[in-house]
Amino acid sequence: MSAQISRKRSRNSPPTPASHKRQKMTTREVSAAPASASAQEAPQSRPLAPIKPAESHSEKQVETKSKHRIKKLTPVRPFPSVPTSVSATGPRSAHVEGKNFICITRKTSLGAYMRRCSNLILKDGYKTLHLSAMGAAIPLLIQLSLALPPILPFSSDEVRTEISTGTVEVQDEILPDDEEEDISYRTRGKSTLKIIIIFGDGEFSSGPTGNVKRKRKGKTRVGASEKNPSSKVVSAEPEQVDVEMV
Repeated sequence: MSAQISRKRSRNSPPTPASHKRQKMTTREVSAAPASASAQEAPQSRPLAPIKPAESHSEKQVETKSKHRIKKLTPVRPFPSVPTSVSATGPRSAHVEGKNFICITRKTSLGAYMRRCSNLILKDGYKTLHLSAMGAAIPLLIQLSLALPPILPFSSDEVRTEISTGTVEVQDEILPDDEEEDISYRTRGKSTLKIIIIFGDGEFSSGPTGNVKRKRKGKTRVGASEKNPSSKVVSAEPEQVDVEMV
């Protein structure tokens, strides 16, 4: 007889733990089990409050500086508006010397500067132009120096250009909001550009042109004698009658 091994549990053997017991689960329980497990594991997300950055020392300085008002003062001109040899009290139209010294600003357009410079060369007889600009007006000066020579009756060989750069110190007024505080000043640097354009020999060709007053063209009354000055009016003498004396 063959020995048969019985798979029955003996009475003296210890009971099987609950974890090793097989459990039968339905499809609904299987699908719901991982969802419930993931719901328990994943915590609920809440919007985070924005974190305010700490104010640095530089930001505090900016706040204190913003309380002041800054007034930019007019910088010094590279050359005087009226030359020393001309009276400054007279009318500006009477000034002849120093017309070829021009300060370029953004307030005037490029076309106005081109007309002014061409009149100085063609009408007034200047052959040298001294142009100067500062800060934001430097691009306008460069455009003028490039656009001016082609419209003048000079070849490219007769036109020479001298360029010089520099820096000028300008001052600003710092006006406090509190009237009790004093006004302070600060100094800053500003770039400058000077261009000298020489046409031909560069010498002044004609003398100074003064103010020429135009004659009034009005209608004047013309008499009969002015119309025909050659014709003379002759009046006849009355005939004399001889009267007999009684």
